[in-house]
Amino acid sequence: VTANKGVMNGTDAVVLATGNDWRAVEAGAHAWAARDGRYRPLATWGLDGDDLSGRLEMPLAVGIVGGSTRVHPAARLAIRLTGARTASDLATVAACAGLANSLAALRALATDGIQAGHMRLHARHDGRT
Repeated sequence: VTANKGVMNGTDAVVLATGNDWRAVEAGAHAWAARDGRYRPLATWGLDGDDLSGRLEMPLAVGIVGGSTRVHPAARLAIRLTGARTASDLATVAACAGLANSLAALRALATDGIQAGHMRLHARHDGRT
């Protein structure tokens, strides 16, 4: 669950910024993760020779035409910033953000741990360190 939350933190940011329905994307992702009756990770990591290789598999129902993606100026700007010309392009950008966030979360788990790193972030923000 924690690993999938890391994926969704990155994915949701793109989905929300572009005026898409992040709740629907969340629901679809978690349903996909449990599709065989067992909750599984959305992202998998392994070695491809000497290179780290990540794979993200999940449904991503996003669009670039209609709804708030068409009428909200910030959503239009966000879509333009991604360079997406199709809904598939935008889904790829969202998936890349999710996979990158997954890697960052795994790094945090393998080093200080999520809680310690998160508390240090709050301490810096509060001016304590």
